[in-house]
Amino acid sequence: MSQPYISTKKIELHFLIPPNQAFRKAPPGNMSIQIKGTGWDILYDHLRRSRIHLTYDLTQRNSIHLDEKRLLNDIRNRLFADDLSFYNLSHDDIHLSLEPRMNKWVPIRPVPDLSYQAGHYLSGNLKIEPDSVQISGPQSVVAPIYEWPTATLSLKDLKNKYEGELALKTAPAALSLYPTWVKVSVPVEQVTEKTLFVKIQVKNATQQYRLFPSQVRLICNVGLSQFNTLSSNDFKAEVDLSNEALQDGNTVPVTVSLQPTIVTNVRFAPKVVEYYAVKKEIN
Repeated sequence: MSQPYISTKKIELHFLIPPNQAFRKAPPGNMSIQIKGTGWDILYDHLRRSRIHLTYDLTQRNSIHLDEKRLLNDIRNRLFADDLSFYNLSHDDIHLSLEPRMNKWVPIRPVPDLSYQAGHYLSGNLKIEPDSVQISGPQSVVAPIYEWPTATLSLKDLKNKYEGELALKTAPAALSLYPTWVKVSVPVEQVTEKTLFVKIQVKNATQQYRLFPSQVRLICNVGLSQFNTLSSNDFKAEVDLSNEALQDGNTVPVTVSLQPTIVTNVRFAPKVVEYYAVKKEIN
């Protein structure tokens, strides 16, 4: 034990700051340093204190600079054996500054990665509870945040409703989140095809036109629970008869510009219809 030995000493950093302030950049919570001395000296120092705690008070100041000289001096003052030497400090230059702390509630955005068994699909919106999270941290970091994502919800071959818990995406060290978990509900049910006839609406017309045909045959997949309530009024098919949209001839493409979120795999025909100007009758 009288021979020289090398050991690694753990160092914990603690900072006292006002409750309405936050670090612009999160400080390191710990670091390490290698110490060299006789086995007896290292053992004695370890038994008295297995790790070093350094505390810095910023309650009356907005910044602090901890260079290598100051850190080494503070470490030496907390060693119990005088004959120890040390080197290889893991952090040798720490510059910290404070700014106003900001607390902000933002919506939570789910990140799903879902697949379903054949003939099954979502029967409604994915629901999370709570639907918002409080973010706390430096104002310059928190202010631009307007939503916070969850971790990816990966579920495969769904055929029934799923309920469980899901973590939020981990925040960087400068931020804190509350809560960090949400309850999630994924409504899943069997789907079937439904056929509807949707009247085509005209937009940007400078005069009265007649369309042929005047409606489209639309097919979509919908959950069994929504089958009877889904109607053609839930969709909007339209043609654009502005001069810029019209091409040679008398045909114009049809688009479906509105559809409910409860349907999938929407297809319709025809994709193109004919249009004819209607002349006003002169009495």
